Amino acid sequence: MSASPVLVAFPRRPIALVTTPARRRGRIIGLIFCLLLFGPSLYWGLKSWNSAALRADLRDHGVMAARTGDMDGSCSSRRSRLSGTETPISCDYTLTYWLRPEEGGGERQAQVHLDGGRVYLTPSAYYDPADPSRVMLKPEMDRDMTWSELLGPIFLLLLPLACLLWWRGTGRGGLARAAANPNPVVAPIEQAVRQMPANRLTLRFRPPGDDKAWVTVLGPDEEPLLVRPPAGAAQDEQWLLALRSPKGRAYALDANMKDLDLTDEERAAIRTAAWA
Repeated sequence: MSASPVLVAFPRRPIALVTTPARRRGRIIGLIFCLLLFGPSLYWGLKSWNSAALRADLRDHGVMAARTGDMDGSCSSRRSRLSGTETPISCDYTLTYWLRPEEGGGERQAQVHLDGGRVYLTPSAYYDPADPSRVMLKPEMDRDMTWSELLGPIFLLLLPLACLLWWRGTGRGGLARAAANPNPVVAPIEQAVRQMPANRLTLRFRPPGDDKAWVTVLGPDEEPLLVRPPAGAAQDEQWLLALRSPKGRAYALDANMKDLDLTDEERAAIRTAAWA
């Protein structure tokens, strides 16, 4: 099978991709949005890690406060769909406590957390004698980490990781590598599906000699750069022009080659050769 004229006409120089300010701005905003989604996981993970570290330290060398006063705060609750009753699941209090004479005595206040239901009598409090501001209520110090503290931050990572995969998948890194060292190929289209309402065209094609088919998604109202089928090809087949990256992946080009920074003469030569 002789080489298609379009392969001969395609320039072999490194080709840059066309980047508009709007596209660059959209990519930056998309990346920032994906990174912001890591915030809840990092916050929850850091909070759980700090609580676990304080709990371990107080178990090892914490001392009981000389006296604890009243607690003022609020609790979050879970409402039963059947009975309508609310069950407190965690509380945050402002605790007043007094240091031992060994640490200089005196009244202190600190924010403390208590997992589980509301308490009516203030439990004992333990603090770090080297840093009395590090304090925890005894029921909170004695309990183990809950599954939500252990696995919650990991589950929250799924959304930002999926967002990053989407951001990378909508990028043009592979096409940029293919255009930097052009290796054009022609390939028959195995399947073309127009997805509505997004009006995107999904192309499935397999260059001759490839063991697997490749997929390229074109934007709204875009069509592939069709070329004359080579001699011996089936009459009902449509062939397109694609660029192969150094890793072997092939990327179908659209009819206008809008992503490639080509001269007007190069575009005209490619279009003319496509059906020569």
